[in-house]
Amino acid sequence: MTTNVESDPVITSLARFASLPDWLAAGMDSGRVGESLVRHVPELAAERPRLLSCIPDRLRAKDSEWLVRYTLTVALPADEPRKIVLVGNLWPPGQSFDAGVATDDMRFGEPGWRCSLPELGLVLRVQANDEALPALPMLVEPAAAARLLQPILRTAGYRDATVTACDPVVVRYKPGSRCTVVVGMTYANRSSAPVPPSPVVLKTHQGDKGEAAWAAMNALWQRPLGWRDAVRLAEPLGYLSDERILVQGPVPEEQTLKDLAREAIATRSNALLGDLRQQLAKTARGLAAMHGSGASYGRTATFEDELAEVAEVVDRLSLSVPGLDVAAQPLLGHLAGLAHAEAADPVVPAHHDFRPAQVLLHEGSIGFIDFDGACMAEPALDLGRFRAKLRDIGISALGSSERLDLLDELCEGFLEAYQHHGTVSRNRVLMWETCDLLTTMLHAWTKVRVARLEPRLTLLVHQLRTSGLLRKPVAAPGAPGRPAPAGVGAPPPAAPAG
Repeated sequence: MTTNVESDPVITSLARFASLPDWLAAGMDSGRVGESLVRHVPELAAERPRLLSCIPDRLRAKDSEWLVRYTLTVALPADEPRKIVLVGNLWPPGQSFDAGVATDDMRFGEPGWRCSLPELGLVLRVQANDEALPALPMLVEPAAAARLLQPILRTAGYRDATVTACDPVVVRYKPGSRCTVVVGMTYANRSSAPVPPSPVVLKTHQGDKGEAAWAAMNALWQRPLGWRDAVRLAEPLGYLSDERILVQGPVPEEQTLKDLAREAIATRSNALLGDLRQQLAKTARGLAAMHGSGASYGRTATFEDELAEVAEVVDRLSLSVPGLDVAAQPLLGHLAGLAHAEAADPVVPAHHDFRPAQVLLHEGSIGFIDFDGACMAEPALDLGRFRAKLRDIGISALGSSERLDLLDELCEGFLEAYQHHGTVSRNRVLMWETCDLLTTMLHAWTKVRVARLEPRLTLLVHQLRTSGLLRKPVAAPGAPGRPAPAGVGAPPPAAPAG
């Protein structure tokens, strides 16, 4: 008997995720937030200063809270516009919240100023600096960066490096999480060997991701014979644990694989698609070389752990939007059963966050960057995650779901190229890929990316329809020796009668 995939509860239950509630979407609506600010802030209402723009930089779930960040551009008459950053919380309807101590004696925009926008459930305050990244000021100030880098470079083996000038440029910044600064270096004497690097890359993270990247990069650099002919990796130069600053050498870049993929898929250019396929094959070879390098580092990541983390995200979302946990349960339970039915491949040194944006292209070579999440894991983690991100890039470039077959073909080509150089279970790749597509769709909720929700849900449903995973037999979660992760594997509750 043929199974009707379309009526499978794994797919039908996902309809619950199709739209964000209005109270949540409103927090990313610059017009509504700006209008509310003008209504509740006397200075803005009187246009002293005038609000020129309100840009939502961030709205995301963290634990049981919704954290927000807005950048305002304001100007007094005859003055140059200036930026003010507001941070705070968004509260769901029906939840009481503390608006905090009134700041009537403070002028708008001063440190310590705060306000509430009750119709949107927002409580906001002025952010003077990024409290989660205390090292950031010294990375972006030229003289401070020079004082920081010279002893690090000398300890790293560039004994005669004398830094005379630094030109730091912020290239990536995620407030409250991480920042990457590329520093152009000027040395007193570049003729001495070894020649010190320029530029140098500085990173600071909230938490211990910089330390994990430092350990992984050192482990890989101790085994260069396994990967150096297939891929370029940044040289680890130093890590300051107290300041949470990672220092590394450059990886040459003309463009990222993400940029090439976006352009090739959007234009459907045969020449660009041909180039994309070649670069995907090189990326697969480089990934297999890294996996086979014999390096060992840090924690081990498992599919069961990943499912448990996804279940926790769903549970947290359900605190604000009841019913999402029930809607996700059929898919989480099916993936848990698949994980018990098919054993994982042996672990390898994995990138963990591998995606086209982390692949740099330069004069026919490729390089991998951003080892912040590096761990030991089965190779299917990196391949599945990469394929999921390639699909996400592709559907955005397509602007519709009409050519998902092109994305299927590109993903299959990448997997086949990897299998020429390394061993991996196809079914495990599909499981990780599906899990990551689910996670990416959930990120449209947790990060309130309204425009990304529909295409990401489309990708997830397409994967379930075409991958064959719904037709594969599953083991009962909690089988001996393979306990099910908390929160997954149980059947969904029965619908109420009537």
